[in-house]
Amino acid sequence: MHFRTAVSFLLLATALVFAVPANAEPEDFSEQAATETGSESGTGGQEPERIENTTLSPLPAAVTGYRPLTGKERWHLYLKNAYWSPMSLGRSAGAALGGQLANNPYQWGQGMEGFGRRLADRSARFAVQESYQALGAALLQHEVRYIPSKKTGFFPRLGYAIAANFVTYDRNGHRTPHVTRLGAVVGAEFTADLWQPEGYRHVSDTMRGVGVQLGTSSAFNILREFAPEVKRVFRRR
Repeated sequence: MHFRTAVSFLLLATALVFAVPANAEPEDFSEQAATETGSESGTGGQEPERIENTTLSPLPAAVTGYRPLTGKERWHLYLKNAYWSPMSLGRSAGAALGGQLANNPYQWGQGMEGFGRRLADRSARFAVQESYQALGAALLQHEVRYIPSKKTGFFPRLGYAIAANFVTYDRNGHRTPHVTRLGAVVGAEFTADLWQPEGYRHVSDTMRGVGVQLGTSSAFNILREFAPEVKRVFRRR
């Protein structure tokens, strides 16, 4: 019964995302970037520097020349992140394995049946989170991709990666609170309570799950931020 409830909520969230028009394509634009002294300078008609994006077309690295997601790209990114990317599968399996080792929740037992329940729980939880976030971001026209910083130095870049959980870009390339990410994480955790064993979770457990989710997201953002350096290290070997 609990898993039927989970599937019902997942289908509802997915349907809401699909209700957003897929052919709505925001217009491109270019914006002047502020220098470190706070003054602004034009691009001089030059093509803005771009970075490689493995899931979509190349993404501008700075606010200058920032291009918001099109409706088609939002669909592609949502389906990939929620259901079939290696990252989504890996994080679900990793979280399920952690629950299996801790026997959490104990009502689901051990063995393949227990692991299967925990894997289904985590997969549904992440899919619901992605659905809530995709819907909110599409309505508000907020960015859901991780845009690497142009900062130098380890700690400034580390701080930027962690802050990406809480700050994103609007359709005009301005920094804005990442309300869709935070709301999706909280909403997914409370939704997951519907299919947990009876009496297993309390509000404190749910909020602890929110913290774990944000921590996991920060870890992935740090990996994305420093991925070029990590790749260069492995290429030298």
